[in-house]
Amino acid sequence: MATDSSGVESSARVILDDHAITKSPTDQRSYRIIELDNALRCVLVHEPEARQSSAALAVAAGHFHDPNNAHGLAHFLEHMLFLGTEKYPDANSYQAFISGHGGNHNAWTGTEFSNYYFTVDAAYFDQALDRFMRFFYQPLFDAKWVKKELQSIESEFQLKRQDELRRLYQVHKATSNPKHPFSKFSVGNLSTLKDSAQATLQQQLQQFFQRWYCARRMTLVLVGPQSLEQLAEIAQRHAQSIQSGCADMLYLNDPLYLPEQLGVELHVKPLKDARRLIITFALPGIDDDYANKTTSYIAHLLGYEGPGSLYGYLRDQHWINSLAAGGGISGSNFKDFNINMQLTDQGMANRDAIIAAIFSYIQTIRESGVTPWRYDERRVSVMNAFHFQEQPRASDLAPQLAINLHHYLAEDIIFGDYRMDGLFEPKLRQFLDCMQPDNMRVTVIHKALETDQVEPIYGTHYAIQPISAERQTAYLKHDPIPASLPEANIYLKVPWQLQTIAPNEATEYPEKSLITPGLESWHLHDLDFRQPKAHLYLGLQLPKVIATPASFAQARLWCELMLDKLNEQCYDAEIAGLHFNLYPQQQGITLHVSGPAYYVPQLAETLIHSMAAPQFCQQRWMDLRQRLLTNWRQALLHKPLNFLFSYLNVQLQPHTFSVLQLAEELEQMDFAVFNKTSGALFQQATAKMFAHGDLHDSQLEPVHSALTDWLGLTEQRPVADLTPAPLSKLQQPLKVQTQHPDHAVIAVVQSLDTSTSNQGIFMLMNYVLQPRFFAQLRTEQQLGYLVGTTYLPMQEHPHLLFYVQSSRVDGDTIESAIREFFGAINRTMAEISEEEFHKAQQSLTQQLTEKDSSLRSRSQRLWSAITQQDFDFSRLNRISADIEQMTFEHFSISVKQLFNNNSSQMFLSASPMNFDRSR
Repeated sequence: MATDSSGVESSARVILDDHAITKSPTDQRSYRIIELDNALRCVLVHEPEARQSSAALAVAAGHFHDPNNAHGLAHFLEHMLFLGTEKYPDANSYQAFISGHGGNHNAWTGTEFSNYYFTVDAAYFDQALDRFMRFFYQPLFDAKWVKKELQSIESEFQLKRQDELRRLYQVHKATSNPKHPFSKFSVGNLSTLKDSAQATLQQQLQQFFQRWYCARRMTLVLVGPQSLEQLAEIAQRHAQSIQSGCADMLYLNDPLYLPEQLGVELHVKPLKDARRLIITFALPGIDDDYANKTTSYIAHLLGYEGPGSLYGYLRDQHWINSLAAGGGISGSNFKDFNINMQLTDQGMANRDAIIAAIFSYIQTIRESGVTPWRYDERRVSVMNAFHFQEQPRASDLAPQLAINLHHYLAEDIIFGDYRMDGLFEPKLRQFLDCMQPDNMRVTVIHKALETDQVEPIYGTHYAIQPISAERQTAYLKHDPIPASLPEANIYLKVPWQLQTIAPNEATEYPEKSLITPGLESWHLHDLDFRQPKAHLYLGLQLPKVIATPASFAQARLWCELMLDKLNEQCYDAEIAGLHFNLYPQQQGITLHVSGPAYYVPQLAETLIHSMAAPQFCQQRWMDLRQRLLTNWRQALLHKPLNFLFSYLNVQLQPHTFSVLQLAEELEQMDFAVFNKTSGALFQQATAKMFAHGDLHDSQLEPVHSALTDWLGLTEQRPVADLTPAPLSKLQQPLKVQTQHPDHAVIAVVQSLDTSTSNQGIFMLMNYVLQPRFFAQLRTEQQLGYLVGTTYLPMQEHPHLLFYVQSSRVDGDTIESAIREFFGAINRTMAEISEEEFHKAQQSLTQQLTEKDSSLRSRSQRLWSAITQQDFDFSRLNRISADIEQMTFEHFSISVKQLFNNNSSQMFLSASPMNFDRSR
């Protein structure tokens, strides 16, 4: 029982207890679903060893609910809720409290739902909820902040103006049914959000809130170490004041597309070089199909990339570089089923042949794909993922469950994403019947296309025209293509099961074995995460790869070609949960293999044998080379902050090259030279390997043999020096020009002291300065939408980055504001109390010593330690101990010295060169 603000006792009704909720056998959390007197449904999650607690509240109100005369109002409301309540009127108090107690927060506005969530140190969960829940029953909507935060909405809009996905999304809206709420502009800007004759913008926010924000339309999730009974009491005390009822549900009756908007071809002109073909089929809503996941099964068949696949056929014609099936927008009464392809130049010229091939393959599915065994095989793969899933962090779990409770039966809030009850043939036939030319939208994206319309909000040039009856008929009469449905997957034959632990195996930290002078092998059979999974990392130190930009560019293309070649050969392994990646880095090339432990060493051995003697097709070499060149050359079109982060990396880190350098070198390379010289990249190789999970040492012997057969590895060689460059030796100031209209600045504070104590100082600086920097430059001054700080260690050399990207002010203004923040550091430090400092110490030491949340996160941490030569795996604990012992006086003096030393600072800025927004 609890007492609400009126003094009336209230109680919560238990909807489902833990035993009735379907969850993974690996999930050690306890769950309960309750309903409060005001009809708010709450998911309570008890995680005994958690150091932090999380909360999320999802409300059935998104941009579909925007008034027709105020597009973006739901999104604006999301921003405004954070800026003060009756009890806590200070607009910065919530952010300051969450940040000051080891947490983070965020929110998003979707089509039909909005989601608000935060994480905080568990001891402060009750106080955080007192602030958070008041958003939903006593927001201020202060007129001062309405005016200020409107500038943030405008900045966010301007930020997205160059975003290709956002521009395409808005063309999609412009060519859909204007009576369907999808057609509304979701972000909002100064043109759509303003006072009207009927109501001020402040009043419009209040009216929207009163109409749509009520307990019956909400779900709340609380996750933490508190008991289920304590969580229930907390939920009642903080959520009972939310008004119970408001507007009815928003029912979508109008179709997403008018008849004339189907059977059409869209031409969209992008800002960047792109060759893309998207086939969209309009399906009915799929909310009622979550237990069968019919569209997921169709996507599996269409998107299959193994031998004999649709993808393989189109790739072998040299028409496409990639194919993904099943994506697309969805809502209460609609689902777009997309087949999204990246085209080659030849593919651009053969689009109709590609479309015809897709219809040929869909016919193959109609004739041979309605087979329970294929569906059941897919289900086995999904069930393996569920039964042995790595538990999500509480900060991710809370917002996920809050949305799931809106979509699934209560008992399926966890299982609903995985549930596959069986092949429901009537639904499969219904969806396949929708996959016809007259129910299709073809979107072609390329800069050379003819267009005749301009989307008014983002300025995207496009055209839309009907596909003639002759073309539609030709698509269906095309000769069958030589592509077949997937065969039985050999990687799903052996059930996932745990191995025994050998008596002599290390159980706490990895142990090193020197297999040959040039091959170190580290191994840990994990006892804590008893799952039949494993991770294998292979780091090849290759001095030839990192010697020059030309060799690094060659290595990058070599990796792309290998992945392309191996993708078909190993696609069945990918479906079964085995994953691999291959990429160049500062010391050479890294291979990462993960998945069911039984197969990880086998797949690693297979990959190494393939890497030892590759045969590349010249046309694929040309296609993938062109894709890399296009991506690299468009770096100046990227968000200026992204470009600056990359640029900073090149300036500071040895053996790191700019993408423009790499493009220049790759442009000069031909296929014959590439084939002749690629083998030399692997000369003088040494290797480090780390295997972790449910693996025995003996299982790694074939991998060791494959490596030594390929590379020899008979000599021990010095490790490459990766010490970052001192800022004092770099040319300053560093200014670059981009082809993006925004301005951006990054300020860097560096220390050459690599002691764990100094690393702790930088972590503490980031912790206490980030909320103040954000409050001053983002909330108060509204300089830009992207504002923040980040701690960046480079080979244990600590760096603290301050960044701002703006569409409102120029780089000089941003730099001046950052310098002003730096100049006021003495005053800022004086504002920090001993209590705040001790809370920061406590929160950081908890984060640094927190138990690994999953096998994957432990593997990443241990591999990072090995590559950083932290061979006793103690660095994080040593940093934590230094932070715990640090005095506030020592911290304050150190901070002031750093900020008063100009030689330890650097400013990088990006400004736009002449840029045509209308391109």
